[in-house]
Amino acid sequence: MPHVNDRWSRRSILRAGGMLGIGAVAATVAEAVSEPHRISFERVDVPIQGLDPAFDGYRIAVVSDWHLPRRITAERLREIFQQAFEFQPDLVVAPGDLCDEKGGGPVPDFAGVFDGLSCPDGFYAVLGNHDHWWDAGRLRLNLAKATPFLLLDQKHIQLRRRGASIALGGVGDLWTDVCDPVATFRGVPDDVPRILLSHNPDVAEDRVWPVRVDLQISGHTHGGEVCWWPGRALKVPSKHGGKFRAGLVEGRSHRVYVSRGITSPRGVRFLCPPEVTWMTLRASA
Repeated sequence: MPHVNDRWSRRSILRAGGMLGIGAVAATVAEAVSEPHRISFERVDVPIQGLDPAFDGYRIAVVSDWHLPRRITAERLREIFQQAFEFQPDLVVAPGDLCDEKGGGPVPDFAGVFDGLSCPDGFYAVLGNHDHWWDAGRLRLNLAKATPFLLLDQKHIQLRRRGASIALGGVGDLWTDVCDPVATFRGVPDDVPRILLSHNPDVAEDRVWPVRVDLQISGHTHGGEVCWWPGRALKVPSKHGGKFRAGLVEGRSHRVYVSRGITSPRGVRFLCPPEVTWMTLRASA
């Protein structure tokens, strides 16, 4: 017959194990709730084939998926942009979901958010599905009135350095708008590198586009928000599973950088912090 102290020993072990389990769950919940408020500033070098040396070292700040005002205030958005500018970017891009209809009320006013911020080649954006679900027309007006951002709706602009150029283009949201990279880059010489803004990364896998795209910059997936293991999300809003969860990915048509975005629509994150991307272009043979 086991000694009574042995029985208590087993009970103590079970009780201690239970306490450890409860503690682990509590710590996980606390992390999931606090992580959305800790922005990670990701430094990424992206090689571009045929990039002129004039653009080697060119800096792009990517600030995606604001979802204002659902999970962020205008004041917090301003703080994030001020921090993003510590990178001293040549260009700032925002690949969609700037507003979110689940925030309630009218499309937010951006007055004061971008005061005092400027960069050599300006600010460019495209709209995402949430922008269209709210009120894309009113959002366009608010962006034009109170922000430095210009929308690239199925068109491109030329970025120039010492006689060299890059084409920066934008397409409409894959779910809710016109999405045609061919039309966007029409008229761009074949030898000019091209960067495409598309909210939804699936554009790169949708089909083989008969047009040169060197890099697509997207958001939309938020990295899956909740990961059960680093790089392994429970669910990614893409028809291609976890392929376009986050980071630099080779699509069927071209390379894509997928930002995890600066907000968390579900209000939680785990092993998947929100991000501002500090991207540097590098010349590649």
